[in-house]
Amino acid sequence: MHQAATPSNKDSVATSAKIDIEQHKFVRKIVSLIVVVGAVVITLYVWGIIERHPRTDDATARANVVGIAPRVTGQILKLNVQDNQAVKEGDVLFEIDPEDYRLILEKAKADLATLDRQIAQAHSTLQRLEPLLPNGFTTADTVDKARTAETTLRAQREGAVATINLEELHLSYCKVFAPFSGRVINLNISAGAHVTAGVPVFSLLDTSKWYVIANFREAEIRHIAPGSEAIVYLSSAPNQRFRGKVQGVGWAVKPEGEVDLPPSGVPYVKRELNWVRVAQRFPVRIEVENPDIDLFRMGASAVAIIKGPPRK
Repeated sequence: MHQAATPSNKDSVATSAKIDIEQHKFVRKIVSLIVVVGAVVITLYVWGIIERHPRTDDATARANVVGIAPRVTGQILKLNVQDNQAVKEGDVLFEIDPEDYRLILEKAKADLATLDRQIAQAHSTLQRLEPLLPNGFTTADTVDKARTAETTLRAQREGAVATINLEELHLSYCKVFAPFSGRVINLNISAGAHVTAGVPVFSLLDTSKWYVIANFREAEIRHIAPGSEAIVYLSSAPNQRFRGKVQGVGWAVKPEGEVDLPPSGVPYVKRELNWVRVAQRFPVRIEVENPDIDLFRMGASAVAIIKGPPRK
């Protein structure tokens, strides 16, 4: 036979249950507080890292591009490259028909030969007349005229030699060489096309040096300075990391909505919504120290992270 629970036992059990419940509530509150405080600390820590090491995916790979323009006018006789072809410094890109310039050079040389004959005749005349002057067989005026004629012809000879040098230079310009190693881009002509001096025929991309233009929020650029270490990722190769350093931070962007007439050359960078206001972005130029020329392409999307202060 079990004894029935007395009223005092029941009160004791109820009190113990209440204590357990209160303890559980207290523990939950402590745990919740720890979670909240931890989240705040982690958030502040991460925010500090982001502030000290700004990151942006508003970045593009860039390289220098030079328009290849002939220095003489004429018809393309040979076109030695194709669009997107890799070339080396000193390669002959195309040749302009040299015949006209060769004929001009030959004429300049013929003019010089004629001038040399005239100078020789004038010199001979002067040598013949000068001994006759003391004996009165000629006049001083005649001798002066002969001397002046020779001096004039010799002065003309200097101009003729300069003309030959210039025409030889023009003839050499009929072959257009690659000024550096790179890739041909935007080639849309064929042999037989007529080209004009100073007008680009196509462009050459300098693949020896790559950089990234990364647009950072104006609040972030105070943590960025020339020489700052950076890490760059390409969207086409997200698992490959490239080292870089900041070459410079942009000091000017075109204000939103401003009409750029006449063109000022100031870059335009679109603003972005940053919390409750629109933040301006400024371009930061990052030199890539270990580019993979097989991966880097002009205009490719990239991610840039500023890792630390300028190197010492």
